[in-house]
Amino acid sequence: MDMTAGKIHTTEIESEVCGEKFEIQYYLPKNFSDLYKYNVIITFDSQDFFKYGQIERQYQKLREKEEMDRAIIVGVPYPDVEWRNHYFSPNGEHHENMVTFVGRELIKWIDANFKTLRMADSRVLMGESLAGTFAFSVALQYPTTFPNAVAFSPFVDDDFIERFKNQPNLMQLNLYHTIGLEEDDFKTIMGEQADFLTPNRKLNAFLDLEPLEYEYRELEGGHIWKTWKPELERVLKHYLA
Repeated sequence: MDMTAGKIHTTEIESEVCGEKFEIQYYLPKNFSDLYKYNVIITFDSQDFFKYGQIERQYQKLREKEEMDRAIIVGVPYPDVEWRNHYFSPNGEHHENMVTFVGRELIKWIDANFKTLRMADSRVLMGESLAGTFAFSVALQYPTTFPNAVAFSPFVDDDFIERFKNQPNLMQLNLYHTIGLEEDDFKTIMGEQADFLTPNRKLNAFLDLEPLEYEYRELEGGHIWKTWKPELERVLKHYLA
């Protein structure tokens, strides 16, 4: 494995539960050293977090100012839009297996290959749109492994809200949830008209009354990285300051 610091690397992991290989990206910060243990940020739609969110630059800037703890960034990219619907969507045919892959196999691989803190609170899941829904799915399924999850403008429907209602251990979670005020009527990446604002407000109305750590923000803007990118610094500080 390439352990060059300050670079984004790509590798592959064989998943037994899914019966296939997945591409994985990882970023080791500048001055990365085996002398220290690291927090782990896991992003879904990782190529977009690197390209449009520039998450590694935002991390590096905060780290240099000593405004956040040491972390590595590991990500699961999507090969194409159709794939996201099958794997990241809560209604996708491979969704449950993909959640299990992250909750059991991916974290095992991360802890085996990098010097990590290995505590639930030292891990943060992040995603936007369907990948944000997926981040919440993993936290719901594995609250003692991944209590910290961020979803920018997640896809939400009534069935997904039921998943929260059926999780007896919500109090273990620390969620960060945003939605854009212009997301009441927009065109998705699949070319369909959608309203994300209303169902996200419905999820918020439920979570607001539950005993968990929960930050909810309605942002100026739409279903785009221009809206999400400025939130990344806040999120990194929120969990890892």
